[in-house]
Amino acid sequence: MQHVNFKNADIIIKTLAKVIKEEREKQGKSQRLLADECSFQRSLLSRLENGTNEPKLVSIWTIAEALRMKPSRLINLVEKELPKDFTLIENELCY
Repeated sequence: MQHVNFKNADIIIKTLAKVIKEEREKQGKSQRLLADECSFQRSLLSRLENGTNEPKLVSIWTIAEALRMKPSRLINLVEKELPKDFTLIENELCY
């Protein structure tokens, strides 16, 4: 049976948070501006950037579009930050 490694799930959330913040800052956008573009409360974007909230797929998609990139590009940036052999599922690869 496969088991999700929740410690590794937290690593993904923290890495996504880091990438979102870095991309926002590269574009010279404030949290307020990006939140407005996403129709989010600034406090929600802050929690996402701090890795304290687990984002929904729709939120990731919305943030990516506001950062003028495809969601797949945002996820790819996260993947590049993770260790090469990173996985959530213990003992088996799912791809």
